[in-house]
Amino acid sequence: MDLRHLEQIVAICRAGSFSGAARELGVAQPTLSKSIARLETSLGVKLFERSSTKAQPTVYGRFVADNAEALLQNVNTLGRMLEQMARGERGLLRIGVGPATRLRPLPVLLARLRDAYPDLRIVVRYAGPRLMVRALRSGRFDAVFCSREIVPDDDDLIRVKLFEDRYATVARPDHPAHARAPLGPAEIGKLRVASAGLTPDFAAWLGATAALEKENLEAFLSDDYDLIRAAPLSSDFIARGPRFVFERELKSGALVELRLASEFRYECWMLTTPGHWASPLIKAIARLSRSSSKA
Repeated sequence: MDLRHLEQIVAICRAGSFSGAARELGVAQPTLSKSIARLETSLGVKLFERSSTKAQPTVYGRFVADNAEALLQNVNTLGRMLEQMARGERGLLRIGVGPATRLRPLPVLLARLRDAYPDLRIVVRYAGPRLMVRALRSGRFDAVFCSREIVPDDDDLIRVKLFEDRYATVARPDHPAHARAPLGPAEIGKLRVASAGLTPDFAAWLGATAALEKENLEAFLSDDYDLIRAAPLSSDFIARGPRFVFERELKSGALVELRLASEFRYECWMLTTPGHWASPLIKAIARLSRSSSKA
């Protein structure tokens, strides 16, 4: 069994069929089928149950796939590190971002990366929290920028704290809710909210919510803060997010903070795996990200 076989087994499990895996790997399906058949004969075990359209891993196939992903990730990481060392940091950097981190620190960071590493290829992708961490673990991202809440404290990922802010709740200056501030959970539950979703600490503060309150709190959900910012400008919606998201509107007076009975902190983190953290480039990214966050 070699690395090629491991890549084939993982691809078949991911695609659910030999035909789908063949397309992903860029090989002919008969070639892939023969390769796996020869491997099964060599090992003396059946790796997949086949049908005309699907391929289901046996207990042996699943065992190999589960162990192969970590091994392939380490091999890919080693290859990228060697490439960066040999070519003067001309490798590929893949970054995952969330709805807030693509506004800060990403824009300033990318400008500084282009200055510091002009030959570095950079790919930035948006992903939801769970998908972002899974992609980081599987080697599809080298680093991700996110809020603190998405990874448990006992996780083995390397985490670098970049900056702190606080969550802000905002509304038009003439919104009637300002007269009742500071607002508690009961008052907030009566207002229609635009946000990227309830954070765990905010949900805990709200406590148990009735059906109508839940509808109000999730009246407009989006991963696009441009849309979230627009909601309170033209309606009686209020909006919630890290304060820096609304900085332009707050400075102009188009939106005003709606005071709550409690404050909630926002923390921006860079996450990476122990394998990636060994790379001098990833350490440089962390350093540049910290300085970019202060810009």
